[in-house]
Amino acid sequence: MLVISTTQMRKERVPLFGKRDKTKTNETNTTTEVLGQDASATKQRLKNGVPTLKDIMAPPCFDRSAVDYLRVGAKYVRSFLITGFPKLISVGWANMLYNYEGDLDMAIHVNPIDERTGLDELTTKITQLEAQLQTELEKGSNRNITRLRSQIDELYQERMKAEQNYISLFSIQMPVNLYADSLEQLNKESQLLENSLKGHKIKLMPSALRQDMSYKSALPYGRSWLPRNYRNFNSEGLTACYPFYNAEISHSSGVFLGINNQTQTPIYIDFYNRKLLNNGNTTVFGTAGSGKTFLVSLLTTRSALKGIRTAIVDPEGEYKTITTALGGVNIEIRPGGAIPNPFDLEDEEEVDDYGNPTGRSVVKIRDKISDLLNLMGVMCGGLEREQISLLSIVIADTYKDFGMTEDPASLFTEEVILNENNEFVHNGQKKTMPTFSDFHQRLVTFCHKEGNECLIPVANSLQMFTKTGVYGLFDTLTAPQLANLKDAPVVTFDVSALEDKVLRPIGMYIAMTWCWEKFAKKNISIKKRIVCDEAWMLVKKEMAGSEFTAQFLENTSRRIRKRNGALLVASQNFKEFADNPQGQAVLTNATVNIFLRQNSTDIDEVQNVFKLSNGEKDFLLSATKGNFLLRLQQESTTGFARAFDYEQYLIEKKTAKMIQSTQ
Repeated sequence: MLVISTTQMRKERVPLFGKRDKTKTNETNTTTEVLGQDASATKQRLKNGVPTLKDIMAPPCFDRSAVDYLRVGAKYVRSFLITGFPKLISVGWANMLYNYEGDLDMAIHVNPIDERTGLDELTTKITQLEAQLQTELEKGSNRNITRLRSQIDELYQERMKAEQNYISLFSIQMPVNLYADSLEQLNKESQLLENSLKGHKIKLMPSALRQDMSYKSALPYGRSWLPRNYRNFNSEGLTACYPFYNAEISHSSGVFLGINNQTQTPIYIDFYNRKLLNNGNTTVFGTAGSGKTFLVSLLTTRSALKGIRTAIVDPEGEYKTITTALGGVNIEIRPGGAIPNPFDLEDEEEVDDYGNPTGRSVVKIRDKISDLLNLMGVMCGGLEREQISLLSIVIADTYKDFGMTEDPASLFTEEVILNENNEFVHNGQKKTMPTFSDFHQRLVTFCHKEGNECLIPVANSLQMFTKTGVYGLFDTLTAPQLANLKDAPVVTFDVSALEDKVLRPIGMYIAMTWCWEKFAKKNISIKKRIVCDEAWMLVKKEMAGSEFTAQFLENTSRRIRKRNGALLVASQNFKEFADNPQGQAVLTNATVNIFLRQNSTDIDEVQNVFKLSNGEKDFLLSATKGNFLLRLQQESTTGFARAFDYEQYLIEKKTAKMIQSTQ
């Protein structure tokens, strides 16, 4: 606990300790005489039984029989005064006290000094030191000459600043209370604290025989009971005494994110250490040109060095360069490109509630049906409840016709071979998966049955996405290029070639479902991250079917933690997330939040959702490229996404030339 008490500046110098000013007392007495004795007695009776601040803070018992410590309740307390200060008082000089991990209270009592009196005291001090210097010179001694001349020069500088009103003068006192559960522990803690502060030229003096007075002075009474233990400070030094808390985020096994702006120390985050973070989900928000893509590219590069694999859904084609540089695979989702089959079904290893693999595999057809219903909702621009129910039957029957059940063996052909252990097993050849046309044919047949007429508009809407329709690029088996990407450090799905109003959101959704089925679910022992850039396209309410894409994004943010994975969403538009219930859930499920420069239209929403201070708000409005505000659970700090020269070379468009020159 830190308590800071101040005394208002008075025109006339009033002694801090000694006789009290009678003015206030006389005013009170005059008021009492006017009100009369009855009013005074009534007021006194009303005060009885009302607990005061002193009553609330008073300990149950108090033992001051010892010389250098107290017994306060069940605690042992030793009270100190700071009597030695570093020669140079700079911001953070007392951080070891402010951030002390033990049980410690500290107070700063600040009293202004009258300007004329302060100047007189400085002049007197200068005169004393000059006289001492002259005496040293006359004696021919040179032991203290350098120190005296340095002190005289400093005092002249300080007096000049005070005369020109550059600084003000104050007297301060800093009492410290150290608590422990036993006397032995108190002695040990006291020695450790004193020794650690000595290295920073800070001296603690136990208040022997005045432990009770010093103890009370460090409590939040706003008063000191030690009148003679003040130290003169100017306003520059006093400013440095105030605690400027800034989180030091440095996980020992983390990924290097950037440089802390205040302390100039590196920021390391371990996104997969569940003892430090609840999950590794991350949000990155920033305006165009704020450095958002560059920061995500840096994080991807440095994560690859830690063995973290990344799948990127790229709607703007901005990650081709870094993917190629890292030895990854670029998948272009476009007509004639490598298209994933949205109906691909995968088995997955079961995990318990803590994310530990159980050793059993299962095919979760119900989850896949839910994902495909979301896709149909996006393609149709929305679905009614009855239509969703009937469509789920059609999708389930499609998989049943292909002989696929929740048994992982049902995904493979029945052909068996004799392995090296003389065991008969299937040869690992997967069955042909259903396609969009297979589903649509069953849908047309199903909707013409009695009672299913409500599906006819759905079948008509989905006709354009079959092979014979204008948007039939997704009606295909998965491209061979996507068959085996398990060893690629980065896989990027480039959907920039798709038409942005209809096909691009669909392409992003299909790429996300592939990332979930073929990437997130697999290899639980491997750390992985799914990056969805410009994720506002999936939560924008004006986009037809946004409730389905937003729901999938929310489900991914909730489920990926158990798969040893993390979801990173990056976006220019924060309001799209704040105005969407599923978008808000994605924000809630993100432990790491990174903000770069924000638009004035978004900043109020950002401040309201994340409870930013006004200082943090101003920082985000004026942040230069690469500067960010990091919110990590309850910690907050500002930093800069600094890249090394080779990283800059990899991320920028020089990569293609570099590759050609090495071949």
